[in-house]
Amino acid sequence: MTPAVAHAAAALDRRTFLRLAGLAAAAGLVPTGCGGGQAPAAGTTLQVLSSRQYATLTAAAARLVGPRGAALIRDRAVDPAAAADALLARSPLVGGLVAQALTVLEFGVWPLLPKLRPFTALDDDAQDALLRDCMTSSMDLKQALFAGVRGIVMGAFYGQAATQPLTHYPGPFGLGAVTIADAMQPLDEPE
Repeated sequence: MTPAVAHAAAALDRRTFLRLAGLAAAAGLVPTGCGGGQAPAAGTTLQVLSSRQYATLTAAAARLVGPRGAALIRDRAVDPAAAADALLARSPLVGGLVAQALTVLEFGVWPLLPKLRPFTALDDDAQDALLRDCMTSSMDLKQALFAGVRGIVMGAFYGQAATQPLTHYPGPFGLGAVTIADAMQPLDEPE
């Protein structure tokens, strides 16, 4: 289990998300309307996430990683949902929790979440407002939802080589074109 997945698991315990799902179901407000969102690329086989959860994670990732990262996602240079699915397939317990969190993010409605439509059907500003509401909420459940989704998004997004120009990370040292000697270079000396 990677540190990112372990961090996501810490924020997303089963009891927390059963409570969230129970609140949404108890309200009787789980919508069945269509959402938008990006579908998996042709030939992508999901192991843990459903197509809807894939679209929800992709939409949340595009909002959480900033405009340059969102452009990489939109152009399919980076596929954080497919990477997350592969990570979660190695940890079935965590995978189930993250899948539940994404379902709550997509279908949770007022009074649990401040929306009446699926997350993937909201425009960018509304998605930002919803994520901000979860992040700053005084409810532990909403904070756990945000922390869990954010944790898996960050681990899956920044774990891909195509994001290295965003962070100026040269790549794993000792593999490929980046040598161990490159790692030993002081940052302030010219190469």
